[in-house]
Amino acid sequence: MNQRGFATLEVILMVMVIGILASIAVPRFTSVTTAANTAKIQSDLSTIDTAISIYYMEKGTYPTTLNQLSDYLKDVGNVKPPAGKAYINGTATEINATEYAITAATDGGESRATLDGKTSGEFTNKTKT
Repeated sequence: MNQRGFATLEVILMVMVIGILASIAVPRFTSVTTAANTAKIQSDLSTIDTAISIYYMEKGTYPTTLNQLSDYLKDVGNVKPPAGKAYINGTATEINATEYAITAATDGGESRATLDGKTSGEFTNKTKT
């Protein structure tokens, strides 16, 4: 008798192989997504910091809101942090903030762009020592 198709054992083995491959791929994908979110946040904060510096050089005061940087940042109203996790000082952390902010200068220092009160230097996949 000439049978066509797969035996039940073959199907079970294929499902197991696919499951094993998925269990290897999913954590790697999650790690890459977290690293990409971290890079976007670092880039956004650095760009906003540059705009803050230019604003200060031209006006002599620091901006207090992102909207004041509309002459220096294209489409400033749509600059938003990514959803999901990002590395903060080496630890993958869920990002709950929905927008960037400007932290006012203290003790004669300069204003900085922040996300949840953290500057671009704190968003890194390496633990600070």
